[in-house]
Amino acid sequence: MFDVCPAATLMPSPELLQAIVRFAGWLARTQGESHDPYDLWGTRYGLFSRRLYYAKHPLGVPLVAPLLLAEILCPSVRGLCVGKQRFATADAQLALAFLNLHAHTGEKKFLARAEEFAAHLLNTRIPGYSGHCWGYPFDWQNNQGLWKRNTPFITATPYCFEVFLGLHDATGERRHLEVAESIARFVQNDLHDTPTSEDAAAGSYSPNDHSQVLNASAYRVMVLAEAARRFNEPRYEQTARRNLNFILQNQCADGAWLYALDHPSERFIDHFHTCFVLKNLVKVNRLWQDAAVTQAIAKGYEYYRRELFDAEGLPKSFTIQPRTQLVKLEMYNFAEAITLGALLKQSIPAAFTHAQQLAARLIANHQLADGHFTTRVYRGGWRHTFPFVRWPQSQIFYALTNLLRAEAK
Repeated sequence: MFDVCPAATLMPSPELLQAIVRFAGWLARTQGESHDPYDLWGTRYGLFSRRLYYAKHPLGVPLVAPLLLAEILCPSVRGLCVGKQRFATADAQLALAFLNLHAHTGEKKFLARAEEFAAHLLNTRIPGYSGHCWGYPFDWQNNQGLWKRNTPFITATPYCFEVFLGLHDATGERRHLEVAESIARFVQNDLHDTPTSEDAAAGSYSPNDHSQVLNASAYRVMVLAEAARRFNEPRYEQTARRNLNFILQNQCADGAWLYALDHPSERFIDHFHTCFVLKNLVKVNRLWQDAAVTQAIAKGYEYYRRELFDAEGLPKSFTIQPRTQLVKLEMYNFAEAITLGALLKQSIPAAFTHAQQLAARLIANHQLADGHFTTRVYRGGWRHTFPFVRWPQSQIFYALTNLLRAEAK
């Protein structure tokens, strides 16, 4: 059982709607373009310093330190060397939020806004693969090596899949379904399967790797399970079942999932990646109603609620920490926790109640006067308020509209 606050502490829907309206006003002034947390890390200096840091070179820490200090003390400095961009995950999540508002209100202006962001997605898709796909417009150096900009990722593309399915369902227009069908072809054909048992395989993060990242497989299962139903394609379900078995077979005894299995530095457990696994399992189980998946969700949520929140019920970033953490509160964690709670309303009511509590605290303590939200709070109370649409503004907007729709059901 999970402790919940009395009903009087929960957010009334008018306050939630007001927060959404304030954010939409801020968003209209940005048009979805912004700087990003990875701006400085994607520069030549950032890539070089991070490569040395991951290689444990003696110069790694001193070279990385100025970028960390700039991010904490003066994040706006990035504007001197990097321009604003569009990000596919942000455009997709914003489109999904407006689809939620259209479904909630019936107002066509919200559908039109979703169409606008979908048009941006079509302009930023990555060519050269079996179907439509998306990634990030920056180079990304991590401990596995360098991922070049415009590498398609399974963590970005599924949100676009949901956008075009949502637009088809809202409008009945075949063109949107055709885009979703194209995305499914990419997810099936261009990603790699790495067998992990006789009946299980890990789905890759991109077409360029054979990684064993748990949330990547979960996203792939979600897309292919839905695509199998929509497009009557048995191959999609066969692939999805093997990827699902990989997730189920690698759930820890206590209910947790490690981030990944194929590199020692990635055997950590964190907040929003745990949410990614759980929320995709919830979506899949709405289609398949599989007892093993139901059990995995229940066990996983028990661990998540027990180990990834502090004594005040606020989200912690890690249970197994990969390094010393300077961040006390990460708003991305708030967003994913709220979305997960909205999805679990029927099966785990306490998760929904907790999502309402988190939304109330997020809005009361971290929504700024112009409508956007704090990015993070560092230990000692220092607040990072420079806005990045991709992290976490779009996730928060999507999460709050998910909660709004869940409250109405």
